[in-house]
Amino acid sequence: MAVLKVENLSVGYKSKKGLVNAVNNISFSIEQGQSLGFVGESGCGKTTIGMALMGLLPENASILQGNIIFNGKNLARFNDDEWRNFRGKEISMIFQAAMNALNPVIRVDEQIAEVIETHNPEMSKTDVYTQVKKMFDLVEIPENRLRDYPHQYSGGMKQRAIIAMALACMPRLIIADEPTTALDVIVQDQILKEIKQIQKALNTSVIFISHNIAVVADVCKDICVMYAGQIVEKGTREEVFKFPRHPYTKTLLGSYLSLESEENIKVPEMRDSPDLITTTGVCMFAENCNCKSQDCKNKTPEWVNLSSTHQALCFEDVLNKDEND
Repeated sequence: MAVLKVENLSVGYKSKKGLVNAVNNISFSIEQGQSLGFVGESGCGKTTIGMALMGLLPENASILQGNIIFNGKNLARFNDDEWRNFRGKEISMIFQAAMNALNPVIRVDEQIAEVIETHNPEMSKTDVYTQVKKMFDLVEIPENRLRDYPHQYSGGMKQRAIIAMALACMPRLIIADEPTTALDVIVQDQILKEIKQIQKALNTSVIFISHNIAVVADVCKDICVMYAGQIVEKGTREEVFKFPRHPYTKTLLGSYLSLESEENIKVPEMRDSPDLITTTGVCMFAENCNCKSQDCKNKTPEWVNLSSTHQALCFEDVLNKDEND
């Protein structure tokens, strides 16, 4: 049974020019203990999804339609009080900028303790700090660093502290939004290994958001590829990365250098991104697609089943043309 099921979710931002359709009619689900990755270029709507799932959308943004079903509850209908009681306990988030997520004038252990006390007011101080120490052990931060301030931590330790904070109340789902940004490759590898180990140990579901294909492939079993507010292809890691079918997925994969091939990588030319205010009801990738048909600019693409687990939001003649080229 799915721990989270998102149905036809759309999110819009109010702007001076009009309503920006940042997330447009997306659906997905994730099982308990499984990992789901969202990959795509900057501005495609990945982080907006994470913020919608956490009830942290900015004031100029709102859920326009759709349902977010978690453990039988529709989060899209939550009020502020319900979100405060829910956020951090059932679903938690590892934020992108560790330094910005930590209060610089409060000791790290106190910040993690506050999360635990907020959702478990009946716990004694002793039990709270026992849980804090447990979280630090889980992310491999030495106990003698518990009382440090954030500025005394390295970048990797700050990120581990953020992970400890996200895990403090043992949530059923963790949303990791670019958790390895600005870290060197060695620390990045360590953080990814820890996330996988923690997920296995706690049987926690993970939604991993990144523009880095290699990182998502390392962590996630299932993948959603996003472009201009839409999921354009979804399937298992092997299906999406080894046998991509949507033209955008192929373009995205083609933009990454490969150490396995000696051939020169030819990065496909990309024109301007579509206008998310005025462009609706057509294929968002049509202007950049070398395989487009007449339907692409006049009709709304539909999901094409490529296998029992692999789908692409496109037209069958475009998929077939691209496959045969």
